[in-house]
Amino acid sequence: MKPIFILALCILPLFLQADDSLKLPLEEKEILLEQNNVERHNILGLYPSQVDVPLDGGPVDYSTLGTCNIAHAVCWSANYLAGASYRYAFLKRSGAPADIVEKARARADEIFEGVYRCQLVTGVRGLQARGYALGHGESYEERGIEPFNDSWQQGAGEYSGLRWRGDPSHHNYSDVTAGLGHYYDLAAEGPQKDRCREAIDALVGYWVDNDCKVVHIDGKKFTPILGFHDGKTLNTRIMMAIAGAKTALHATGNAKYQEMYERLIGQFGVRGLKQFTTEKDFDDAEHVFCHLENLFRIETDPELLAAYRVVLDGLWANHKDDAQTLFTYIYLSLTPDAPDRDKALKEGLYSLQTWPTDMIFQPTMSSLNPDLKPPYPMYAVAWDNEYIWKGNLLRPDGWLSRIVAGVAVPREDPLVIYAFDSHGDLYQSRDGAATAAGWRNIDAGLPSPVRAAAAGPDVRMIYVACDDGFYASLTGGYRWQRLEVPERGGKPVSVHIVPGEKNTLFAVREKSVYQTLFNRDRNFGKKWEEVIEAPNAPETALRFKADTNGVLKSDDGGNTWALKTDGLRIPRAMTVFALENTDWVFAGTPAGLYLSKDGGEHWEDGHLVLQFVKNVRRDLGGAAFIDAYWRGRYYGFISDETAKTPMS
Repeated sequence: MKPIFILALCILPLFLQADDSLKLPLEEKEILLEQNNVERHNILGLYPSQVDVPLDGGPVDYSTLGTCNIAHAVCWSANYLAGASYRYAFLKRSGAPADIVEKARARADEIFEGVYRCQLVTGVRGLQARGYALGHGESYEERGIEPFNDSWQQGAGEYSGLRWRGDPSHHNYSDVTAGLGHYYDLAAEGPQKDRCREAIDALVGYWVDNDCKVVHIDGKKFTPILGFHDGKTLNTRIMMAIAGAKTALHATGNAKYQEMYERLIGQFGVRGLKQFTTEKDFDDAEHVFCHLENLFRIETDPELLAAYRVVLDGLWANHKDDAQTLFTYIYLSLTPDAPDRDKALKEGLYSLQTWPTDMIFQPTMSSLNPDLKPPYPMYAVAWDNEYIWKGNLLRPDGWLSRIVAGVAVPREDPLVIYAFDSHGDLYQSRDGAATAAGWRNIDAGLPSPVRAAAAGPDVRMIYVACDDGFYASLTGGYRWQRLEVPERGGKPVSVHIVPGEKNTLFAVREKSVYQTLFNRDRNFGKKWEEVIEAPNAPETALRFKADTNGVLKSDDGGNTWALKTDGLRIPRAMTVFALENTDWVFAGTPAGLYLSKDGGEHWEDGHLVLQFVKNVRRDLGGAAFIDAYWRGRYYGFISDETAKTPMS
C-alpha cells in the first residue's frame, strides 16, 4: 500500500474562528466524539443525531417533552452500529488490550439493542419505528415544534413507557438492514448473533412476506420497498432491496430470501450488467455503498460480483471528487486497482483531520472567502444532513441564522435588551446579551409576528407593532394587551417612544400616525390622537449602515465610510441599530446578533443565533466520523502513526 500523507491545515479565515481541537490526532478526536455521543445522543442505545443542547448546560431531554430528532434516529443508529462494528473488529484483530476490546463489543451490542428496540416497540413483528422517546404524552412533532406528524404511538407491552414514531420509509428499512448485516458479521457473538439473526429475519421478512410492501400500524397505509420503476431497469432503490434479501439469506438461510434475491436479480437484469448510471444523490449513494460492502463480503458468484462492481463504479463516478471519506474507504477497499487512488485517499483523510470536535451547528459562509476552495475542511463545511455522509460536503453556505430585524433598549437599564427576528419572534436578554441562556422568548401571548418594537422607559415596558395590530406589555412580556389604536391608515408599521415627564408612544400605520401620552402604567393606550408624523431617528443611527462585507461606519456625517468587521464570525451585516438609550451598536448578521461597545470598531457575539426553533443550540453528534474512521483503520487506510499524529 502506498503511504498516506498528512495534509497540513490550511490557514483559517479569520471569521471561521476554529479552535485548537482541530489539531488533535484522529484517535483523540474519536474518543471525544464518542464521549459526546454517549452523553448527548443516547436513548437506551438509540442514537438521535440532532439534539437540542440546553443553554444552561443541563442534560439533553430524551423524553416526550424534549426535542431530539427522533424521526430519523433508527437510520443514524444503524449507520453508527456499522462504525461500532468495525471498531470492534479492528481492535480484536489488532490485539488491543482485552478490556478495550470488551468495551467496544459492549458498545456495539448497546447500539444494536437500540436499533432492534425500534422493531419491538411497535408490537408487530418486523414493523419498525423510526425512533422512540422516553415517557408518555405528546412528542415534539405532535406539539408542532417540527412539522406536524400524527403517526406517533405509545409502545406495546413491556415498551409502554416509550413513545414511538411510525410512518417508516424504505430508507429506514435499507439503512437498518445494512447496519445489522455489518454487526452480524463483524461484532455479534453468542446470544447476540442469534438476536441479530432474528432482527434481520423479522425486518426483511416483513416486506418479503407482504409483496415488497411495508404495511403501517393501521394495516392500511403502506410503503413500497421498490418504489416507482419501469419493471426492468436497475436503480439504487432496487439495489437496496436486492442487498436486503441477500443479507437475510446470509443470516438465516431461509429459502424465501433466495427466491426474492433471484427474482429481483432476474427482473432487473443484474447478471451481465454492463453499465449503471444514476443521478448524484448523496443519500441513496450512502445506502448502496454500505450495502455493496456487505454484498462483496457475502456473495461468491463471480458474475454477480462483476455486476456489483459495475454498480460500485457508477456510484463512484458521481462522488470521487467529493471528499466523502466513507464513500472513499468503501470504494477503495473493494477496488485496489482504482485510478486516482492517492488523490481520493488524501482528500478522505483531510476530511477526518479537519473534523471539529464541537458538533454544535454553526452558521457557515465559506463562499465569502475566495481562497477557500472545495473540498472544504470539515470545520468550514455547511453540513446539509444530520448524518454527514448523506450530505454534500462541497456546499459552501448553510445553517444561517435568521436575521435580527430590530433591537430596543429601555432607558432604565441598558443591560436589558429586546430583539426580534425576521420571523417576528421576540426575545429579551437580562445580561446584556452576554450569554445564550440569558435570552428568553417572550412572544407567547402575541397572536401574530412582531414587526417593530420600542422599549421603556422602565425595563418591564415593551411595545410592539404586529401584523394584526399594536400590543403592550408592562410585565416584560409575561402578559400582553392589545392597544386600541384607531384602525384607519393601513397595516401597523412601527412604534416609537419619546421619553419625558409625560412619555409619548407613537403608533405608526402605513398612512397615518397616532400618539398617546402615558405616565408609567396608569394609561394603557386607550386615548389616541392622530398626528402628522412620528419622531425622527436619533442622529447616532446615521453613523452606521449594513453592508454585504460587514458594517460601515461614518465619522463625518456620511461623507466617507469605513468597513468594520473585527470580531464578526461572518463578515456580513443585514441590519444595524444605533439606539438612543445606549452607546452600544447592534448588527444582525447571518451568524446571529453581534454588538459593539466601542462605537462599531470591534464586535462581539450577542449569543442570539436563530437557526431552528427560537434560540436553541443543536448538536449533531459524531457518528459519521466514527463510521468512516474505523473503516479506515480496519482497511489499513489509517495507520497507527497517522492516527496518533497531531496536525501541524
